[in-house]
Amino acid sequence: MLVSPEIQEKLWKFTTKTSYQSDYLLQPKDRGKKIDLKKSFPETIQNFVLELGSGWGEVAIELANGDRQTGYLLMEKKVNRIIHTEKQRKTLGLENIRYMTVNFQWFFDELLEKEIFDTIIINFPDPWPKKKHRKNRLMQPDMLEQIYDLLKPGGRLLFATDYGPYARRTISLFRKFPKLVWEKKEYEFERPGFPVSFFETEKRNEGKRIYYLNRVKLK
Repeated sequence: MLVSPEIQEKLWKFTTKTSYQSDYLLQPKDRGKKIDLKKSFPETIQNFVLELGSGWGEVAIELANGDRQTGYLLMEKKVNRIIHTEKQRKTLGLENIRYMTVNFQWFFDELLEKEIFDTIIINFPDPWPKKKHRKNRLMQPDMLEQIYDLLKPGGRLLFATDYGPYARRTISLFRKFPKLVWEKKEYEFERPGFPVSFFETEKRNEGKRIYYLNRVKLK
């Protein structure tokens, strides 16, 4: 999404002046300077997963606990959610989780190295259902380009939404972006073996259909 330089500057100041401080928080200092993930995690970790909008952290915590040789970078704008996730991380003694409070709709591609992530997870982004607000949706052509650049060759994008119009719009975007391809099916209604968040459980209990769109970066 394109915004004016003035708004970008305000967002950048918000990003760099978060009230939350932690050794596990990766705090950007200068715009345009890349964060070295390999130096930000224990040296034994060489593979990385990025979750955009990690919420209360249920998915990332379960994944990180089951695979402590992979580094999980969680981007979440709401500090109270990061604090909640940090309590769980500390309880389990997980050293393979890091956080960023970056507004990823504008900045995350400026701060991260290209072709660094094995997987990027986007679970239930704000659907912005009103027509006049659709421009605010995360999934846009320029976002697909950024995701493509950050994924390693053969890396995966995992996307989920419970809002049918958003799912159909995202499928349409993918069809126009052949550099990210689907494997078995263009979309599915189940994701067996993958952690389920509190939010996803709520939606399922309400009878909502969940759309899962998995894509792979061509090698």
